Amino acid sequence: MENFDSAYLDSIAKKIGDYSFKYRELYTKCYDQIEGYAKSSIQSNLLKGFASVNRVAGEAIAKISVISKSQIGETLIETGDKLGNFGSKRLEHTMKQLIEKQSSCVQLFVENINVVNRLYNQPIELLFDKDNIYIGVEQEEL
Repeated sequence: MENFDSAYLDSIAKKIGDYSFKYRELYTKCYDQIEGYAKSSIQSNLLKGFASVNRVAGEAIAKISVISKSQIGETLIETGDKLGNFGSKRLEHTMKQLIEKQSSCVQLFVENINVVNRLYNQPIELLFDKDNIYIGVEQEEL
């Protein structure tokens, strides 16, 4: 047998809201920790290191008069910049995906519990025209 008592439905909606809040807190902590791990990972540091080495080598080669006439120095500098950009873009992409997936999708469920509560426990008005039936509920005063 279903329980449509107003106090019960309110407590269920509140409990789900509390769980949702705890989920968001935990998700945020996980997000921050994953971001920290990603920035300090061996792969990330190697990529930064390769980018720096390429850039420094390119700048050093550009200073040598005989070799500086070739594109080697500029190519190494450009490659170093691209490696650095690749690492940061990869991190941004990963973190963006985590942000997009953070919703627990419970707000609609809580809203539906509140609608059921209003329909069962508050006066309603039925309005209709030749095509539709409308359910009117009293607005809560704030």
